[in-house]
Amino acid sequence: MGSRLDVKSTPRRNLSSPDTNYNPVTGLPYATFIYDQSAAFSRFNAGTVRVNKRLTGGIALGANYQYSHSIDDASSNVQNWQDILAEEGNSSFDIRHQVSGTYLYELPFGQDKRWVTSGAGAHILEGFSISGTFNFATGAPLTPDYPAAVSDVSRGVAGTLRPDYVPGISPTAGGGTKDRWFNVAAFTQPTPDAFGNAFGDVSRNSLRGPGTVSNNMSLAKTTQFGETRSLEIRATANNVFNTVQYSGVGTSLNTPTAGQITSAAAMRSFQFTARFRF
Repeated sequence: MGSRLDVKSTPRRNLSSPDTNYNPVTGLPYATFIYDQSAAFSRFNAGTVRVNKRLTGGIALGANYQYSHSIDDASSNVQNWQDILAEEGNSSFDIRHQVSGTYLYELPFGQDKRWVTSGAGAHILEGFSISGTFNFATGAPLTPDYPAAVSDVSRGVAGTLRPDYVPGISPTAGGGTKDRWFNVAAFTQPTPDAFGNAFGDVSRNSLRGPGTVSNNMSLAKTTQFGETRSLEIRATANNVFNTVQYSGVGTSLNTPTAGQITSAAAMRSFQFTARFRF
């Protein structure tokens, strides 16, 4: 948990403070300025379950499950300088569920193993092992937004504005596909107040992005040459099952790619290595 974290805002005119940063002589706002204060918070809670099987019978397994939740209001762009708590939302690194682990299987061939324990067959087949890692996780949070207009930027808005919810329409209805990850129709551009401020009611990081599905696997053979020398040959496949991993979503609501998957992570790749130890 963190308190009194750094947060920046841009004080300017709004309905409750019409004279802030305003020049009554010219009728124009003064030059915008950044107000830096220690007023934000961050809270992280997590629980972990771990299961391990030590290497016996040529098999070793390990797995971890973590449930976690992190929230904060330490936004880099406070929309309403008089309501910092309106920035409260899921942290950008909030991964709610995650399962990860490793495994190792030593093939039962060769001397002191179950099958093919002697002769040329044992020499050829011994020393083989299959190992790997896996990681399954829910996605990182996303924030739908609208690009800030020139007039917004002149009032100190840094780049984007959050939208309003459309009553009665679910943001996740019909979502979860590459062409419709979330329901764009659930959001609308907020109506500016008399001073041009538009503070949307959609919270930061209110949507969940694509999750992680990662499986990496290695096949290795170790050949002994006496007591101190050995040769290891290893083939490693990253994303061994060639699973399509979405990695980007269009969150700018007035663009053609809004709500759509915009990029994917790397597909399957191979790496071959050889090590001689002496």
